[in-house]
Amino acid sequence: MTNKITRLNMDDPTYRRVHIPEMHRSDKLCFKINQYSNEDSERRPLLEELFENRLPKTSNIYAPLEIDSGHQVEIGEHVFINHNVTMMAHGGIKIDDGVMIGPHASLLTVNHDFHNHRILEVSPIHLKKNAWIGANTTILSGITIGENAIVAAGAVVTKDVEPNTIVGGNPAHVLKKIDD
Repeated sequence: MTNKITRLNMDDPTYRRVHIPEMHRSDKLCFKINQYSNEDSERRPLLEELFENRLPKTSNIYAPLEIDSGHQVEIGEHVFINHNVTMMAHGGIKIDDGVMIGPHASLLTVNHDFHNHRILEVSPIHLKKNAWIGANTTILSGITIGENAIVAAGAVVTKDVEPNTIVGGNPAHVLKKIDD
Protein backbone atom coordinates (compact mmCIF):
# COMPACT_ATOMS: atom_id res chain seq x y z
CA MET A 1 0.00 0.00 0.00
CA THR A 2 1.33 3.40 -0.93
CA ASN A 3 0.32 6.21 1.38
CA LYS A 4 0.27 9.80 0.33
CA ILE A 5 2.77 11.96 2.18
CA THR A 6 1.39 15.23 3.50
CA ARG A 7 3.86 18.05 4.07
CA LEU A 8 3.30 20.38 7.03
CA ASN A 9 5.31 23.57 7.41
CA MET A 10 5.95 24.13 11.09
CA ASP A 11 6.23 27.89 10.42
CA ASP A 12 2.83 28.09 8.71
CA PRO A 13 0.16 29.91 10.76
CA THR A 14 -2.29 27.06 10.07
CA TYR A 15 0.13 24.55 11.62
CA ARG A 16 0.50 26.76 14.69
CA ARG A 17 -3.26 27.32 14.93
CA VAL A 18 -4.35 23.67 14.42
CA HIS A 19 -1.54 21.30 15.42
CA ILE A 20 0.16 23.10 18.30
CA PRO A 21 -3.02 23.41 20.43
CA GLU A 22 -3.80 19.72 19.82
CA MET A 23 -0.27 18.78 20.89
CA HIS A 24 -0.69 20.81 24.10
CA ARG A 25 -4.13 19.26 24.76
CA SER A 26 -2.79 15.73 24.24
CA ASP A 27 0.33 16.40 26.31
CA LYS A 28 -1.70 17.67 29.28
CA LEU A 29 -4.06 14.70 29.12
CA CYS A 30 -1.21 12.19 28.84
CA PHE A 31 0.43 13.80 31.86
CA LYS A 32 -2.79 13.44 33.88
CA ILE A 33 -3.36 9.85 32.70
CA ASN A 34 0.20 8.93 33.67
CA GLN A 35 -0.41 10.05 37.27
CA TYR A 36 -2.88 7.21 37.89
CA SER A 37 -2.37 3.49 38.20
CA ASN A 38 -4.01 1.43 35.49
CA GLU A 39 -6.77 0.34 37.90
CA ASP A 40 -7.82 3.85 38.98
CA SER A 41 -11.33 4.79 37.86
CA GLU A 42 -10.25 8.41 37.24
CA ARG A 43 -8.04 7.28 34.36
CA ARG A 44 -10.71 6.03 31.92
CA PRO A 45 -12.53 9.38 31.47
CA LEU A 46 -9.17 11.03 30.71
CA LEU A 47 -8.41 8.39 28.06
CA GLU A 48 -11.83 8.96 26.53
CA GLU A 49 -11.18 12.70 26.47
CA LEU A 50 -7.77 12.15 24.83
CA PHE A 51 -9.42 10.16 22.02
CA GLU A 52 -12.47 12.45 21.87
CA ASN A 53 -14.86 9.75 23.15
CA ARG A 54 -13.80 7.27 20.45
CA LEU A 55 -12.19 4.69 22.77
CA PRO A 56 -14.34 1.55 22.92
CA LYS A 57 -15.13 0.18 26.38
CA THR A 58 -13.56 -3.15 25.33
CA SER A 59 -10.17 -1.55 24.61
CA ASN A 60 -7.52 -0.53 27.12
CA ILE A 61 -4.29 1.41 27.18
CA TYR A 62 -1.79 1.08 30.02
CA ALA A 63 0.11 4.07 31.36
CA PRO A 64 2.50 5.61 31.01
CA LEU A 65 1.85 6.69 27.45
CA GLU A 66 2.92 9.51 25.16
CA ILE A 67 0.59 10.55 22.33
CA ASP A 68 1.06 13.88 20.58
CA SER A 69 -2.27 14.10 18.70
CA GLY A 70 -5.02 12.05 20.31
CA HIS A 71 -7.62 13.25 17.83
CA GLN A 72 -5.62 11.56 15.04
CA VAL A 73 -5.80 8.08 16.61
CA GLU A 74 -8.67 5.67 15.89
CA ILE A 75 -8.91 2.54 18.07
CA GLY A 76 -11.11 -0.49 17.41
CA GLU A 77 -12.76 -2.98 19.77
CA HIS A 78 -10.78 -5.38 22.00
CA VAL A 79 -7.48 -3.52 21.51
CA PHE A 80 -4.78 -3.74 24.18
CA ILE A 81 -1.90 -1.27 24.28
CA ASN A 82 0.77 -1.94 26.90
CA HIS A 83 2.78 0.65 28.86
CA ASN A 84 5.29 3.19 27.52
CA VAL A 85 3.85 3.35 24.02
CA THR A 86 4.69 6.44 21.97
CA MET A 87 2.44 7.61 19.14
CA MET A 88 3.50 10.54 16.99
CA ALA A 89 0.15 10.70 15.26
CA HIS A 90 0.03 13.82 13.05
CA GLY A 91 -0.37 11.56 10.01
CA GLY A 92 -3.15 9.49 11.58
CA ILE A 93 -3.05 6.07 13.25
CA LYS A 94 -5.80 3.50 12.74
CA ILE A 95 -5.79 0.47 15.05
CA ASP A 96 -8.34 -2.17 14.05
CA ASP A 97 -10.18 -4.64 16.28
CA GLY A 98 -8.18 -7.17 18.27
CA VAL A 99 -4.76 -5.52 17.89
CA MET A 100 -2.22 -5.98 20.69
CA ILE A 101 0.73 -3.61 21.12
CA GLY A 102 3.59 -4.52 23.44
CA PRO A 103 5.44 -2.22 25.84
CA HIS A 104 7.79 0.47 24.57
CA ALA A 105 6.44 0.37 21.00
CA SER A 106 6.71 3.52 18.88
CA LEU A 107 4.27 4.39 16.09
CA LEU A 108 5.77 7.32 14.21
CA THR A 109 3.71 8.95 11.44
CA VAL A 110 6.06 11.93 11.27
CA ASN A 111 9.38 12.51 9.54
CA HIS A 112 11.25 15.67 8.53
CA ASP A 113 12.23 16.84 5.08
CA PHE A 114 15.96 16.18 4.63
CA HIS A 115 16.60 19.66 3.21
CA ASN A 116 14.32 21.72 5.45
CA HIS A 117 13.80 20.32 8.92
CA ARG A 118 10.92 22.75 9.54
CA ILE A 119 8.86 20.73 7.05
CA LEU A 120 7.14 17.66 8.49
CA GLU A 121 6.32 14.77 6.18
CA VAL A 122 3.41 12.79 7.62
CA SER A 123 1.75 9.61 6.44
CA PRO A 124 -0.73 7.31 8.24
CA ILE A 125 -0.08 4.01 9.99
CA HIS A 126 -2.71 1.26 9.86
CA LEU A 127 -2.62 -1.78 12.13
CA LYS A 128 -5.13 -4.24 10.73
CA LYS A 129 -7.35 -6.70 12.58
CA ASN A 130 -5.63 -8.98 15.11
CA ALA A 131 -2.12 -7.71 14.39
CA TRP A 132 0.34 -8.23 17.23
CA ILE A 133 3.07 -5.63 17.72
CA GLY A 134 5.90 -6.85 19.96
CA ALA A 135 7.80 -4.96 22.64
CA ASN A 136 10.32 -2.27 21.69
CA THR A 137 9.18 -2.10 18.07
CA THR A 138 9.28 0.95 15.85
CA ILE A 139 6.75 1.38 13.06
CA LEU A 140 7.55 4.20 10.67
CA SER A 141 5.20 6.49 8.75
CA GLY A 142 3.07 5.18 5.91
CA ILE A 143 3.15 1.55 7.10
CA THR A 144 0.28 -0.93 7.03
CA ILE A 145 0.54 -4.05 9.18
CA GLY A 146 -1.70 -6.76 7.68
CA GLU A 147 -4.36 -8.82 9.43
CA ASN A 148 -3.02 -11.41 11.87
CA ALA A 149 0.56 -10.27 11.25
CA ILE A 150 3.14 -10.40 14.04
CA VAL A 151 5.95 -7.87 14.43
CA ALA A 152 8.68 -9.44 16.59
CA ALA A 153 10.13 -7.59 19.57
CA GLY A 154 12.71 -4.98 18.66
CA ALA A 155 11.79 -4.81 14.97
CA VAL A 156 11.99 -1.60 12.96
CA VAL A 157 9.25 -1.69 10.33
CA THR A 158 10.09 0.33 7.21
CA LYS A 159 7.81 -1.46 4.71
CA ASP A 160 4.25 -2.79 4.75
CA VAL A 161 3.75 -6.20 6.37
CA GLU A 162 1.58 -8.73 4.55
CA PRO A 163 -1.30 -10.46 6.37
CA ASN A 164 -0.48 -13.68 8.26
CA THR A 165 3.24 -12.92 8.29
CA ILE A 166 5.84 -12.74 11.06
CA VAL A 167 8.51 -10.06 10.61
CA GLY A 168 11.52 -9.14 12.72
CA GLY A 169 14.86 -7.39 12.62
CA ASN A 170 16.19 -3.97 11.66
CA PRO A 171 14.98 -3.32 9.09
CA ALA A 172 12.13 -5.79 9.56
CA HIS A 173 12.04 -8.68 7.10
CA VAL A 174 9.83 -11.74 6.72
CA LEU A 175 10.70 -14.51 9.18
CA LYS A 176 7.78 -16.79 8.47
CA LYS A 177 4.33 -17.02 6.91
CA ILE A 178 1.61 -18.06 9.35
CA ASP A 179 -0.30 -21.10 8.12
CA ASP A 180 -4.03 -21.28 8.72
